[in-house]
Amino acid sequence: MRILRNLVFAAVLLLLLMLVVGVFLPARFAVERSAVIPAPAEPLYAKLATPRTWATWSAWTTAADPTLVYTYAGPDSGVGATMRFTAKKMGNGELEIVEAVPAQAVGYELRLTGTDMKLNGKVTFEPAAGGTRVTWRDSGDLGKNVLLRYLRPLLDRNLATAYEKCFAGLRHETRGE
Repeated sequence: MRILRNLVFAAVLLLLLMLVVGVFLPARFAVERSAVIPAPAEPLYAKLATPRTWATWSAWTTAADPTLVYTYAGPDSGVGATMRFTAKKMGNGELEIVEAVPAQAVGYELRLTGTDMKLNGKVTFEPAAGGTRVTWRDSGDLGKNVLLRYLRPLLDRNLATAYEKCFAGLRHETRGE
């Protein structure tokens, strides 16, 4: 019985220590990656400013989660264009275009249902040797849940992997345009 009591005490102590440390971990995060896509900025901008096209080239497709369903609201492209999604693996949420500067930048807000997390994304386009340098940056706040802060390194890795898939999709989609 004494061993069990000591194990429970140690587990509670470890949990409290993790919570205290978690309070001091940063809640804010930022992830950024760039790639040169062999295409002019205009067709790249058109793909990113139009949420209805994301299902064909982005990392977030039914190949990643067969239960993914998109619905759309607002204009087809540009500021106000909105993509809502439901999926078992990826969760539910909404992406809204909040900035659209033709051939220069697309900004968006991503809100995940059931959390107080809001992600701010921005994709910029700059001329580069061999095409257009596309820089994708997401930043946000993990909210008040200290346990989510421990997932920050995983978030960085997963977003970087998703960006690479998006860059590959954009390369494929803009080939020949």
